[in-house]
Amino acid sequence: LIATFAIAGAFAAGFASGPASAQGQVQPDPFKFQFRYDAAELGHLDGANNVIDRLQTAVKAHCGSEPMMSTDERVAVEKCVDRTMREAIAKLDNATVAQAYKSRADG
Repeated sequence: LIATFAIAGAFAAGFASGPASAQGQVQPDPFKFQFRYDAAELGHLDGANNVIDRLQTAVKAHCGSEPMMSTDERVAVEKCVDRTMREAIAKLDNATVAQAYKSRADG
């Protein structure tokens, strides 16, 4: 299956070009990305955790996570990742994935 997520909300842009150019730039439009998974993965905890790991990697890339970022950029990316993950998990509409994600968030 392929899931396409359209995530609304603003996130800071321009991380790859450095902190000076990122200041004040905001991407107000939703962004979309395709995420592939096997429906069988959603039926058990190990598979759900695998889906979450891959989804988080994709979300971080789409939110602009880079190794070298300022504190403000990192905060903006973390907010984007958190919001996008919550929305993506909800769109998957699977109890096993939702529980696995909640368990990670809880500690």
